[in-house]
Amino acid sequence: MPLKVELKKLIELQKIDSDIYKVNMEKTTDMPEKLKTLNTELAAKKQALKNVEDTAKKAQLHKKERELELAAKEDGEKKAEGALYQLKSNKEYQAKMNEIASLKADISIYEEEVLKSIDAIEKADVNLKAAREAFAQEEKTLNAAITQVNSEIAGLDQKINNLNSQRQLLLKDVDPKVLEQYDILLKKRAGLAIVALDHNECCTYCHMKVTAQKINEIKTYANLALCASCYRALYIPEDLENG
Repeated sequence: MPLKVELKKLIELQKIDSDIYKVNMEKTTDMPEKLKTLNTELAAKKQALKNVEDTAKKAQLHKKERELELAAKEDGEKKAEGALYQLKSNKEYQAKMNEIASLKADISIYEEEVLKSIDAIEKADVNLKAAREAFAQEEKTLNAAITQVNSEIAGLDQKINNLNSQRQLLLKDVDPKVLEQYDILLKKRAGLAIVALDHNECCTYCHMKVTAQKINEIKTYANLALCASCYRALYIPEDLENG
């Protein structure tokens, strides 16, 4: 068939292929980026909660360490007091009393540390409870958003399948040789193989004005004429309307 007739078919095919390209880009670029952002945010929320949990654990551990240190000092005090009755000289007695005084001072410090640890644990528990409640809601919201994106991806898959079905119907009537040229351009030119010239004789894709020689080449409609700038096939709408 004359190339003009084939071009009319390609123009209709191009509409579908442009849609397929856009939907594919949304599926392979936009949607994965959305999922990445959501998953990154969820991971950050989990890490923030873990940090609060770690703070609470450290508060518990600090209390246990202070309690062990306190118990050791109290045990030392008891042993030192028990040893007083076995001492024979005033010098030994005074030295042991000084030791006991030092232990009592240490015990007072550790008792204060234990009390501070208890306060720290109470505050950490309050913060942990609030953090867990906040995370539960945030996790629910983010998981719902992730589910929605996955649902949208499934919808895009269905849309692509529908468009491909429409494409197959159109392919039956296109000359195989012309279709082969078109498909090569389609793959190389980001889903847009064929474009019109505007009234200023400019390519409607790259907006470069074509030469008079190129206009003549197009008008012969012997072969697909390519834009010298963007290398897409060109056609003149008025020619096809009148052809």
